[in-house]
Amino acid sequence: YVDDTLFIGEASVDNLWMLKAILRCFELASSLRVNFSKSSVMGVNSKREGTWLPLLDLISRRLGAWSNRFISLGGRVVLLNSILNSIHIFHLSFLRLPSKVWRQIVRLQRNFLSGGVRGVHKISWVNWSDVCRPKSEGGLGVRDLQKVNLALLGKWRWRLISGSEGLWKDIVCARYGPLGCSSHLGGRVGGLRAASSWWKDISLLGGSPESSSDWFSAGVRKVIGNGLSTSFWADPWLGEVMLKDQFPRLFQVSIDQGVQVESFGRWDGGVWN
Repeated sequence: YVDDTLFIGEASVDNLWMLKAILRCFELASSLRVNFSKSSVMGVNSKREGTWLPLLDLISRRLGAWSNRFISLGGRVVLLNSILNSIHIFHLSFLRLPSKVWRQIVRLQRNFLSGGVRGVHKISWVNWSDVCRPKSEGGLGVRDLQKVNLALLGKWRWRLISGSEGLWKDIVCARYGPLGCSSHLGGRVGGLRAASSWWKDISLLGGSPESSSDWFSAGVRKVIGNGLSTSFWADPWLGEVMLKDQFPRLFQVSIDQGVQVESFGRWDGGVWN
């Protein structure tokens, strides 16, 4: 028996009626009536500050429950990490944290660490990036939620390219094409203008492959096995540059832009022919 259920779908009236029809069929089949008067529609816009208000309120209430007057600096560091470890990370594992919201979270963390109370702010004399450094590097080891957010989003991108199976991956590949499931997701892949905000965040995680700041792609290397899971055009399997970028005209006229390396050769005596 499920008490609360969350359905995620397209923001359209037709989809809303379809969900209601499915719930009606469930009611007829199971004799469990859905109480629509207690149901509601919630819009999700990850770029809007209001979407993140529950997370901000939760951090503010958790930090405000402690009196800094009786807690040492070391104790505040332990409490700060304990609170950040205990909060719900669903938002952070699925949505990109806007810079404005991240700065508000840092302001709450910084004020708590410096001994301030709610409504009273104290000056912080140490750069926040230094505070978040590991203790072995002279920092306090405070978790940076922005980096935690990027790491959690990076797990989705890694699952997409690491060969793991799942219905969500099949849907993504069907929606954005086989090139969208390659190891180097670029800004030109999958038509980002019409893509969901989640897919845009995953595709541009770390920057575009053309920029030097693409830390994710810089740390990924494709090892050729049988060639079945290596994209001929979209994986850098010959050097550091993807063939679709090295030979853009040939890529444009190719009739099968999602072809795999396996279609172009085979292993023969330990040598790829």
